[in-house]
Amino acid sequence: MFPPSRSSMNRRNALLACTLSLAGLLAPLSAAQAASSYPDKPVRILVPFPAGGAADVFARILGEKLGSEMNQPFLVENRPGGGGIIATESAFRSAADGHTLLLVTVGHAVNPSLYSNLNYDTLKDFTPVSMIATLPSVLSVNPQVGVNSLAELIEQAKAAPGKMTYASAGNASTSHMAMAQLNTMAGIALSHVPYRGAPPALTDVVGGHVQMIIDPVVTSKPMIEKGSLRALAVTSAERTPLLPDVPTMQEAGVPGYDFSAWFMLLAPAGTPPAVIDALHEKIQEIQQTEDVKARYTALGAQPGQGTPADAAEFLRREVERYALVVRENNITVE
Repeated sequence: MFPPSRSSMNRRNALLACTLSLAGLLAPLSAAQAASSYPDKPVRILVPFPAGGAADVFARILGEKLGSEMNQPFLVENRPGGGGIIATESAFRSAADGHTLLLVTVGHAVNPSLYSNLNYDTLKDFTPVSMIATLPSVLSVNPQVGVNSLAELIEQAKAAPGKMTYASAGNASTSHMAMAQLNTMAGIALSHVPYRGAPPALTDVVGGHVQMIIDPVVTSKPMIEKGSLRALAVTSAERTPLLPDVPTMQEAGVPGYDFSAWFMLLAPAGTPPAVIDALHEKIQEIQQTEDVKARYTALGAQPGQGTPADAAEFLRREVERYALVVRENNITVE
């Protein structure tokens, strides 16, 4: 058998080069086609919480607007349980084509520090689409506690370490992390009483069974106005228009404290960048409409800012931040 001639080898190399060149030209074309035809079927937005909570509300605002703008239904599916892991695993196992999205909040950044056996990598297996919103909370006490300021609360807590109690929506929930951060930064040791959700936790603080809670401003405000709760400080870096007379934690005596619940939309890793960009741009447009601005204002929320890359970097920093909070407060899965 004779070896191939130089001319046939040249022809083969030229054919291979042509094939590779054509593939390179077609790749951006396929990505562009994916974006132009997206979505070509209903899109699911998975929410790791029950209906009615803040994450559910933001998902439904988005779903309604995206559906009308992109001519396909964006259907919200509530998948509560497992500290958010059930919904997250479902998204992780879904096709990376933009037709399954996941709306997450603080717990998504906390879970890597609580669970050593997650079936997914929090940072590598998802691509941020957009920061959706941030939502300030407020530290409130039952009036019978007898403190009128954050400084008085800290003084009382330091005088009796571990004696004062706070309620949360559950272990490693947003409200738990906010108070754990206060413990660390104020040098106090408040005792945690976890509940199955925010409503029963808030009810027991109003009833005097637990002394205090950090809860979203929008849900605590009616009880603050009735006098059932006493607001000591809001958790955000700036005051909120919903409670303009309530100081921030920083103003009230805890320098550097800044905590807001955040809500971020993710897609499975490998989703075409053109689809991520198309979704992000549409969300940015939606958030500038007067209707959505009014709904955000009523919730006391701030629209998310930045690019998908900014959201990815924010999430990376949050994972690091909560690893420290979990470690310093000895938080474990209960």
